[in-house]
Amino acid sequence: MMINNPFTDKNPAEIQSCFADRNTEKDLADAYAVSSNMFWWTADNIDDYDEDTPEYRTACAVTDDWAALMDVYQSRIFAILIKEGIHISETAQIHVLLPFMEQNGLYLPFRLVVSGK
Repeated sequence: MMINNPFTDKNPAEIQSCFADRNTEKDLADAYAVSSNMFWWTADNIDDYDEDTPEYRTACAVTDDWAALMDVYQSRIFAILIKEGIHISETAQIHVLLPFMEQNGLYLPFRLVVSGK
């Protein structure tokens, strides 16, 4: 998880817009870190509600939105890795994702440091 997440007030569309003009691998790693952390934070909220309640459905929908954005960034990362000749297996994908993240200054738990925000 991030320390001092500067994006807690943003939704997935706003995060995607925020990172739309940023094209470096570091930017991509940061975008993945934001979406991954927000996914896990929102997924944790699902258990706070009884099924078949509006709050539960909202928590599920928000989590699904973060998952979709996380998948977008993960796919872009994997495309880079495939071009570098790295095989992406169907399972244990974290083993190829972690080195990419670490090369870009992010370690588990992903901590994004945003200056000037």
